Amino acid sequence: MLPLARWRRRFAQWLAERRLRRRAREALDELFANRPDLLRQARLAPRHRHRLNVLEVEPDSGDGVRAVRFGIVRHPRPHPLAPRGDEVLEIVEYRPAEERLRVIAARNLTRSREQPER
Repeated sequence: MLPLARWRRRFAQWLAERRLRRRAREALDELFANRPDLLRQARLAPRHRHRLNVLEVEPDSGDGVRAVRFGIVRHPRPHPLAPRGDEVLEIVEYRPAEERLRVIAARNLTRSREQPER
């Protein structure tokens, strides 16, 4: 394959991925701005918007987004009996067409740092 043709193919693929990520960010912007009821399902609030990172975008059959998976580092309030604040990484999946938001994975980063290496 000619280098120019390969470059064009890669550029077209990069452009399509960029458009898809932009649509995913727009869907998340709409979620955090207008859907506090959905945010409560995953214990999120509009103020958490700036702390998330888009990890994966699943396209639908058209030009839209079927699912967006994003990660967010949470700092839950410390419990009165164990007064320390842990950092928790949560992976959340948002499906705009189904209007569904759910936490699909969570990991306590503070505890994983404290465990000795084996």
